Amino acid sequence: MLRTLLAMSVCVAITASAQNASFTILDENVDDVLAFITNGEGTPAKSSDAFSGSESLEVGATGGDAQRFNDAVPDWSFGITENPSGDNEFRYITFAWKKDGGAGIQIQLHGNPDTWGHRYHGGENVKDWNPSIQAGDLPTSWMDHTRDLFDDWGEFTLTGIAFSSGDGNAGWYDAITLHQDPSSPTAVEAKDKLATAWATLKSR
Repeated sequence: MLRTLLAMSVCVAITASAQNASFTILDENVDDVLAFITNGEGTPAKSSDAFSGSESLEVGATGGDAQRFNDAVPDWSFGITENPSGDNEFRYITFAWKKDGGAGIQIQLHGNPDTWGHRYHGGENVKDWNPSIQAGDLPTSWMDHTRDLFDDWGEFTLTGIAFSSGDGNAGWYDAITLHQDPSSPTAVEAKDKLATAWATLKSR
């Protein structure tokens, strides 16, 4: 009986640990993100105007396609699936954004299959890049959202990201995290895992 109870306790602990797994894409690591979003005609910069912590990513919307992106971020191969269990498997994404001027802002996720066919926009889809799901009104102040990637897009492998300010002056992005559990990680949890996650990617 004791062995059975111990085995059940271990199983519950492992399951809880797996369901709390997360990967922080953007938080206190703007310099790392700037280093890999090398495509696009938007103007990227590190900003002190942050949703959480001390920095965010600003993308100026005054030039060309008004975005910065990379469809194949080094070492990104995240499985978006209904029942994530491995370290590189997730179902949810949480992100925060803000917009100065214009009518819309967008974040795009590149994956296989469907390449850039996983998008969210706030306000209007000003570039008419589709498919895209509206995530709230134009965020004239910081707003955060959590989306069920599997429910929205089905199963795919996430390989890249685009920060698309669309129009107006600029868009800001912060606190972008992939996670297995529907409740979004707190800022403290995300930052605790941030240094380890990016150090692991860099060491590969």
